[in-house]
Amino acid sequence: MISKIAAFILSVISVFTVPFSQIQMKTELKNELAKGSFESPYIVRPLDGITVNGISVEEYSVICADGKLYSNAADTLCNEIYKACGRKISAGADGEKAFIISEALNDTDTFSLKVEHGKVYITGSKNAGISRGITAFADEVLLNSEGVYDFKNGYEYIKTFSDYVTYEDFGAVGDGKADDLEAVVKAHEYANANGLSVFANETATYYIGGANKTAVVMTDTDWSTARFIIDDTNVENRSAWVFNIAPSKGTVNITEKVSPLKIDAENIGTVLEGKSLVVLTDSNVKRYIRKGANQNSGSNQTDVILVDGNGRISPETPLIWDFDSITSAVAYPVDTEILTVKGGRFTTLANNAPSEYNYYTRGILVRRSNTVIDGLYHDIENEGKTGAPYSAFVSLSCCADVTVKNSTFTGHKKYVTTGSAGTSVTMGTYDIGAATAVNAKFINCNQTNDITDIDYWGIAGTNYCKNLVYDGCALSRFDAHQGVLNATVINSVLGHHGIKLIGSGTALIENTTVLAEDFVDLREDYGSTWNGELIIRNCKFYPTGVSSHIINAENSEDHDFGYTCYLPEKIEIDGLYVHRTGINYLFNKVNSKHTSDSYNAEYPVVPPKEITVKDFNCLLFGSLSVSKNKAIFKVEIAE
Repeated sequence: MISKIAAFILSVISVFTVPFSQIQMKTELKNELAKGSFESPYIVRPLDGITVNGISVEEYSVICADGKLYSNAADTLCNEIYKACGRKISAGADGEKAFIISEALNDTDTFSLKVEHGKVYITGSKNAGISRGITAFADEVLLNSEGVYDFKNGYEYIKTFSDYVTYEDFGAVGDGKADDLEAVVKAHEYANANGLSVFANETATYYIGGANKTAVVMTDTDWSTARFIIDDTNVENRSAWVFNIAPSKGTVNITEKVSPLKIDAENIGTVLEGKSLVVLTDSNVKRYIRKGANQNSGSNQTDVILVDGNGRISPETPLIWDFDSITSAVAYPVDTEILTVKGGRFTTLANNAPSEYNYYTRGILVRRSNTVIDGLYHDIENEGKTGAPYSAFVSLSCCADVTVKNSTFTGHKKYVTTGSAGTSVTMGTYDIGAATAVNAKFINCNQTNDITDIDYWGIAGTNYCKNLVYDGCALSRFDAHQGVLNATVINSVLGHHGIKLIGSGTALIENTTVLAEDFVDLREDYGSTWNGELIIRNCKFYPTGVSSHIINAENSEDHDFGYTCYLPEKIEIDGLYVHRTGINYLFNKVNSKHTSDSYNAEYPVVPPKEITVKDFNCLLFGSLSVSKNKAIFKVEIAE
């Protein structure tokens, strides 16, 4: 009898204590987010730990001489160890347990890491750098190991750098004052012509002025810990990229060789020189006819596919439209070898231009397939009372299999202008962008400012992409404007703009926390359409608004968007916590006028066919229903 009473008391206590613990968790999360550069807690690391002769690196410190070369190297070492295993080490003055960083006595291109008597000695040079060697060791050894990595006495790692040029070779000063853009451009021109890598000086600060020049990058580039100041306050051409990571081969116009294609086509009907990304356009058909304050008359029907040399369309990138005519077909040959761009700390001095739709690029354009950007950092200074928007600092365009990882971005301040409907609108201004890109991945990326701060615009915007992935990211937004085929958000935290979707295929959201008005927002301005499946697994939703729905979808069913609008055909929820009490609705009403079966919708929305829910939990007492609008939603929740 006593045990039953005790069990009852414990169950009552748990009813009240669990909500308070969840409230505390949310408060702690908000405090962490407000600090900026928040890292997703879901990140999966390759190592369980790092030891030196069996002693955890957490007991070790980093010892180095004064100077930027050494302090940069110390920071790099700490960051690489943390990235590999999640353990932290700090600077120290002396000690038996130490990583000791020093400079080689001769002018050498060799980096070494040696373990002697329980200490790890790291040596490099001003010429090739020290941070560069530490990063190479981490990439080649730590990130390719498993379990616990142990530095044993007698271990030695040697890395010799060769076949590279520097910006200083072409006249760069690197003092943060002299304009180094010309030297940067020339260094890459020479490197491209001679198949050489480009190294930045690890202690330099390169000032990039406003000249109408672009550095074309076609070889591996290592910016390491170098700083770049990009001054946008007085530019000759706001559309000129500072860097263009370009393919080795030019585009091929195949318009005359391609006949009309149906959506289930498996071959484009012509051969190519090799694997290519093909962008198809039919200017006779308009899609994404936008509604609202930024209304427009639509965009030409566009699709992007991967095609092999025999013209076969990759099953991973099927057509999403019928092409009754093809007014343009352009092939972008795919580079098969990986090009890597590492490091770099970039600061943009914002333009302060009038707040009008005059987009600035002034960042890094990626046009080359099979490119990896690793460890880039970008922040923004000088944002004033006015400002023109940015299309992106890193932008992927007409490319495939590009990965951006371990990088930090910055949300831009919001500015208001007049939209196409004659009303005031907040301009979209981005730090991450992608268009006509397939198999694009953003891995372990975050941003410098609070991802829940509504004074800053959403970090990313994309168009016409396929197989777009966020993995281990902590960013203010995942957004597909003019459609995406297959979207994956895993191991991530999304801020105030949340997950915005338009498109088709499978949308997978797993091990992810969202702090926004809606867990998923199917964009109203493009008809709230998702023609496919939505899967939510092991996720948490902390609503910032007062609405009680999880998926936001608005469609008045009286506007032609250029396509039939669908709500997800199949919805699968397996593990979702919502930080709210009471009845929760999966969907809002969608169309508040559509209240009966007799409603005559000019452009009707196609409702879901199947909804399954397992392991749904709320803050306290709560349940989940489909929607208050029974006229549109006939389907019931199955378990």
